[in-house]
Amino acid sequence: MDKLTAMLTFVRVVETGSFTRAAEVLELPKARVSQRISDLERLLGFRLLHRTTRTLGLTEEGTAYYERCLDILSEIEELESSLKGNVANPQGKIRVEVLTSIARYLLAPRLAEFKEKFPQISLRFGCSDRISNLFEEGIDCAIRGGHLEDSSLIAKHIGNVHFGLYASPIYLQRTSPINSPEDLLAHQKISWFSSRNHRPLLWQLQSAQESLEVRGPYDWLFNDNEVSIAACLAGTGICPAAPFAVESLVHSGALCPVLPAWSFPPRELNIIYPSTKHLSARVRSFVDWAFNLLQSDPSLSLKPWELINPR
Repeated sequence: MDKLTAMLTFVRVVETGSFTRAAEVLELPKARVSQRISDLERLLGFRLLHRTTRTLGLTEEGTAYYERCLDILSEIEELESSLKGNVANPQGKIRVEVLTSIARYLLAPRLAEFKEKFPQISLRFGCSDRISNLFEEGIDCAIRGGHLEDSSLIAKHIGNVHFGLYASPIYLQRTSPINSPEDLLAHQKISWFSSRNHRPLLWQLQSAQESLEVRGPYDWLFNDNEVSIAACLAGTGICPAAPFAVESLVHSGALCPVLPAWSFPPRELNIIYPSTKHLSARVRSFVDWAFNLLQSDPSLSLKPWELINPR
C-alpha cells in the first residue's frame, strides 16, 4: 500500500464527507476508495472513521491523524513548489499561539492584510501564554512575553512593553488620593498570574530616579489580564495593564493612569519557534509579517505617562 496515497484519500473522504464524493474528486471507483481506507486502518491498528448508512464521522484517533495528514501533505506540496521555484506563493496551514492582549489589540485587527498578502495560507490562531510542550502540540510559532530560558527555541526580540497602573474614575472618586507608591498599600489591588507558572505579577515599580516593590496581598487575582481590566473598569480596584491595551479607554475617560510617572520594568516581547525545525515558507511568511507589523507599531512601546501626554 502506498501510504501517502492512502493519506491523501483519507483527507479527501473527510473533506467531502462521503466515499462517493471523494471517489468523484479522485476519479476512482468508490470501492477503491473504501478499500484504501480499510487498508490504512488495518495498518494503523485503529479505526479512523465512524461509518453508518447515512453519516460519516471521525473517531478521536481519526481526528488527530487527519490533522497530522494535513500537515504532512502540506509540507510535501510546499517542498515540491519550492523546488519548482514557486516559493513566492506559500500555501498551507499554520498554527500560531499569541498572548491574548497582543492578539486582540495589535494582530487581529490586521489579519485581513495578512490574508490579502498570502491568500493560500490558512491560519489557526490560538491565545495563551504557555510555552512548555508548545511545539510538541504541532504549533509552528508563538508570540510571548518575558525572558525565554528554553535553549531549544529561537526568540526573535520584537520590543519591550511598559506596564503601568490604572483605575476607573468611579473607584478613584470614592477612595483616598494616590500621590506615591506607598499610598497603594491602602487601596484595592488587582493583579494577574501566569498560567505558565501560576505566579502573580509582582508590583515592582520604577521611575526615573528610584525603584521599589509594592507588596501584596492582592485583593483580586486573575489568570487573564483582559479580565483584570474588565474588573478595573467596574471600579473594583487598581490594576496593571499594557498601555496599548487601555489606550482607547484612557482617551475616552473610562480609565485613568495611576502614578503615570511610575511603570513596571520593561517586559520583553518575542516571537519564538523551535531551533531544530526548518521554517517553511508559509511559517516564515507569518513570522516576518508579524515581526515587522509589531515592531513598527508605536502603540507597542507606549509608556504610561505618554497616555496623558501624547507624542
